[in-house]
Amino acid sequence: MQSAHVVVRHLDGEVSETLALPQRRVTVGRLTHTNDIALQPDPELLVGRTAHCTLEPDGTRWFLVDGGSVNGTFLRRDGELTPVPARVALRDGDVICVLGSVSDSGERRFFELAFRSSRDPEATRAAPILSASVVAAEADSCLVYDAREARLTLVRGGERQEIPIRAQAHRLIRHMAERNADGDGSPVLCTHDELLHAVWLDEPLHTREELAKLVWELRRKLDRLGAGELIETERGLGYRLRTCRPAATESTAS
Repeated sequence: MQSAHVVVRHLDGEVSETLALPQRRVTVGRLTHTNDIALQPDPELLVGRTAHCTLEPDGTRWFLVDGGSVNGTFLRRDGELTPVPARVALRDGDVICVLGSVSDSGERRFFELAFRSSRDPEATRAAPILSASVVAAEADSCLVYDAREARLTLVRGGERQEIPIRAQAHRLIRHMAERNADGDGSPVLCTHDELLHAVWLDEPLHTREELAKLVWELRRKLDRLGAGELIETERGLGYRLRTCRPAATESTAS
């Protein structure tokens, strides 16, 4: 049996827990006392009470099984979100999505369980954007933001990968990168209020929920490259961005 774990994220994109999967069936649902993984808070009661879905070991692999829930279970693979019909084999990098909120405009938000496996034979095919050298150097990853060209780049293991982001995300990243650069390059805590101002200036009616959604979108892009940890959350205070120190940036330049 391959070693595997899941990283669980709230609706706002914050990591709630990282769970090493035991060698048995794991249940996912709303109630804390009847499930191995409880998806809370769930004020709209969209998650099934018990075993909304399960993760089940079978031979050398793990499978995701939908529990017949009203709102279903979804799987994000290679950027595409699809419903799980009944049972599907999991690959390293898959993200299990459980509906947790629907806005008045119909926008859906999901709890996310990112599946990670240390020995998945499908891993490189599921995420072809990652080379073997990038995977080996994951711990040394960092971000570079070029304000003049408005480009965000992931640097890892001597390789660079540009990450396309929208205008509001550019303003967020630029501010956080500049705050790091003003010091010694270490991640600086940027408060919610300063980030709200950096992104929307003095426009009224923007909230921390909007900011959390923007951060969640960025983390989702980074998660696809195995680098979601480069945006850190300080609960109740704000966020940190792990950018490359000048020496690291220069050493990767060609």
